[in-house]
Amino acid sequence: MEFLTANEMSQIWNVSSRMVAYYCKAGKIAGAMKKGKTWLIPAHAEKPVDNRFSTNKVIVGDNPELQGELHKINRMDSENNAVYRANDIYKNLGLTRETLRYYEEIGLIEPQRNKNSQYREFTFEDVSCLMSIDFYKKRGFTPLEIKELMESGERDGITSLSRKISEVENNIHIQQRILKRLAETKVFCEYAALSSKLFTVKELPLYLALETFDAVSSLNDYKDRVLAFIDLQEDDILSSLVRAVTFDQTGYKGTKMCLVRRAAKKVQAGEKTYLESGKCLHTVLEADSHDDSVMEKMFFAAYGWAEEHKETFKGVVYIFIRFVELSGHTEHNFYEVFIPLK
Repeated sequence: MEFLTANEMSQIWNVSSRMVAYYCKAGKIAGAMKKGKTWLIPAHAEKPVDNRFSTNKVIVGDNPELQGELHKINRMDSENNAVYRANDIYKNLGLTRETLRYYEEIGLIEPQRNKNSQYREFTFEDVSCLMSIDFYKKRGFTPLEIKELMESGERDGITSLSRKISEVENNIHIQQRILKRLAETKVFCEYAALSSKLFTVKELPLYLALETFDAVSSLNDYKDRVLAFIDLQEDDILSSLVRAVTFDQTGYKGTKMCLVRRAAKKVQAGEKTYLESGKCLHTVLEADSHDDSVMEKMFFAAYGWAEEHKETFKGVVYIFIRFVELSGHTEHNFYEVFIPLK
């Protein structure tokens, strides 16, 4: 069977090569096939009926003058054989060089190249495709998602839009949670700037201890004793850990890390362990992660406060990491400290 290119067939049918390519993509030409970027059409293929003008003829009735004008207007687009360079696309569509190249890399567009200069040449079909891509991009679809829609041939736009709406709504919920955490952390930082090293009496909410392990550096315990209890999409590890240090008047006696979760009330069933809640001596400390002198300074300062105010401790101190400043290879930590009072 003899085949002709889209350009050759366009001269026979007296239409643009772009229109012939459209017929091929739409499956309106029996036996047409694409080799590389070139459409090959059986030489004896019949020209498809162009139904785009039938609606116009119904609208304008039997007025041949109006029919001719509408046909002329439509042909301005359908038979636009102009060729555009990349600079024309940047200037007139507002696309960046990087965006256009990325679209080409993933196969969203496939511009021809000039045989002599090898410059990319864009037809008005490419321009129309770029504007359609932008239409979906402004509705939250990624270039890869747009490519998937193009390749799937899915004609049910409502389904794809509904999926995207659900995705965007979920992302909004995630961003709202992030915004809440950011606001809470900012409030703590503002409070810490005014309250660092000051002692006040404050209520410690009820916390359930889900797991305990020796130290924050006990990495091998994390899989079973940390990751098994938190949602990594929602929770960060640092904010879920509390250091519990036991002590008496002679000094510190022991330490352990607790994986905790806020609780509304104590549940008696089972063997659940809770942190000591209620009235506590409260302070905010800040120190580099390798500064071991902080605990000693806090010990003497806390007992000085207790002696002055005639209070006694229950013998445990809870240390929460509330904020981390990143500076070089050293973290500067801000701790919230609760020492339960009898």
